[in-house]
Amino acid sequence: MLTPSSSAAATATQPAEALSFVSVQAVRAYPLDAQPAIPIEQDHPPAAGWVDVKLPDVWSTRWPDFDGVVWYRLSWQQARVDTPVAVLLDYLNMSGAIYLNGTLLDSDAHLSEPLSRAWNMPRYLLLPSALLHEGTNTMFVRVSGFAIYQCGLGSAAIGPPALLQARSNDARWIRIDLQLFSLAVTATLGCFFLSMWLMRRRETVYSWFSLMSLTWWIFGCNQTATSPWPFASTDGWEIANVVAFSVYCTSYTVFTLRFCARRWPRFERVLWLIVILSSAIQLCVPHQRIHDVRTVLYIGQAIHFFATSLVFIFFAWRQGRTEHRILACCTAVFMVAGVHDLLTFLTIIGGFVFYTALTSQLQMIGMALVLGRHFVANLRRIEGFNEDLTQSVEAARSELTRTLQRQHELEIANARLGERLNLAHDLHDGLGGTLVSNIVALERAPQDVPPQRFLSILKELRDDLRLIIDSTASQHYGETTLADQLAPLRHRLTRLLETQGIECHWYPSGIEACVLPSAKSMEIMRIVQEALTNVFKHSRASQVEIGMRYDEQGLRVTVQDNGVGFIPHGDGEDHGTGMRSMRARVGKLGGIFDIQSSPGATLLMVQLPPFAEQT
Repeated sequence: MLTPSSSAAATATQPAEALSFVSVQAVRAYPLDAQPAIPIEQDHPPAAGWVDVKLPDVWSTRWPDFDGVVWYRLSWQQARVDTPVAVLLDYLNMSGAIYLNGTLLDSDAHLSEPLSRAWNMPRYLLLPSALLHEGTNTMFVRVSGFAIYQCGLGSAAIGPPALLQARSNDARWIRIDLQLFSLAVTATLGCFFLSMWLMRRRETVYSWFSLMSLTWWIFGCNQTATSPWPFASTDGWEIANVVAFSVYCTSYTVFTLRFCARRWPRFERVLWLIVILSSAIQLCVPHQRIHDVRTVLYIGQAIHFFATSLVFIFFAWRQGRTEHRILACCTAVFMVAGVHDLLTFLTIIGGFVFYTALTSQLQMIGMALVLGRHFVANLRRIEGFNEDLTQSVEAARSELTRTLQRQHELEIANARLGERLNLAHDLHDGLGGTLVSNIVALERAPQDVPPQRFLSILKELRDDLRLIIDSTASQHYGETTLADQLAPLRHRLTRLLETQGIECHWYPSGIEACVLPSAKSMEIMRIVQEALTNVFKHSRASQVEIGMRYDEQGLRVTVQDNGVGFIPHGDGEDHGTGMRSMRARVGKLGGIFDIQSSPGATLLMVQLPPFAEQT
């Protein structure tokens, strides 16, 4: 950097690289809200009021609370106009225009609110030889800004173009290019972990890291932004910048707690309450107090950040794991840069370069690597769990297969037992009834039974056995009508009853439309057969009527005789096996079984639901 010289020694004999400004002065022009509405090319500095200054200059030290336009005049001696000469301005805060010997060379887009934000941009200008004079040359720099934002002009140098352009490129690389690279890395990591959190909401550490990254990106844009957009004023931009820094520090603390598997709800609520209150205070204070409030908030949040970092570093080295210590190293580097930038902001140390935006990418990348390592570890645990789960499922599947096989074997055995039990009931109700009726006939009058009767008995037993076999085999051939199934039994029972002097009458109705499986037809026939066998064996009746009616309400079966009757008992206390068998069969079909008996009249009633509902 070249400083102004109070000496007015002639420089015409000096080589070009030895040029220096012999005079640097400044003058206060007019406030921003009172600047004339004239083109920038026609704007001129005041003729009087110039004072000597030393660059870099912050005019608030000289003119406190002045928000407006300040002109700087830089003079030097030029020996030859054909020698290439360039000028490098370290910075121009906040926005401005540059003139050479009264001619405009460069100007920012906005010289009034909203001001262009050119404060971090080095200005390299190759001076046109046509505008240079032999002897004294003057460069005017018009600066527009607010006193509370440290407005003024940075160091200036004049000399060979190659040397100054190299210095300008170096400054641009550090202040702009590296900052843009850092912002790109920060935004990428923030968006990446935000998407990861959206896919896995339980990992809240990803959400806090994303919020921390994105708010730091907003805060870091202050280094490269050239306008206060989307805000309409410089104050709006600066307030948003402080709010972003406050949110960053608080989210950094919450992220650190989550990263260390800690939750302090009350402490976290207090931090967010401070952020809200500080934001509201900034919106309410007048323009003249914004600088004081901003300084207090920056210092307070910086202390908060340093305290969190120190506690985390202490925790990482005393109790933390490897990933904690890796992040602690990155945090320590970032803390050193943060201390430097805080002292620079407070003008305790000189310079205009801020290193936190450059070193933040180291911390962000370190955090991202640690979170990535944590994510990979979780994936490995999930893969191990999946392998264990697969083995457990295979073991459970094998055990289930064995259980199902055992269950299938038991079901087969149970089905066989059920078939045997049904066969036993069929034999009892069919063959048993026939045998009993013929045994009774033989016992009453064995001398009256002709030899042909024995052949008839054997044929009846054969027919009943055939009925059992046919009904069992017919279960494999679909459904038949109840009338078809009942016809052979009806003929045989009627003949049997009439041979014993019992008049038998059948009253079927609608059973031709009753289509049902053979097994159910067999159940109904066995009920009828057992009821008529009881009439034959016990009633001493002379007449019996059998009614069978099928309609939309279901099937109704009645057996009524004029015998001696009996005293019915309650459920489960029937007279014999036959009565219990009938009741069990009716229950299997989902019907209602009832008996009413008195001397001279016995009525057995069975009500079965529609069989379409039973399938």
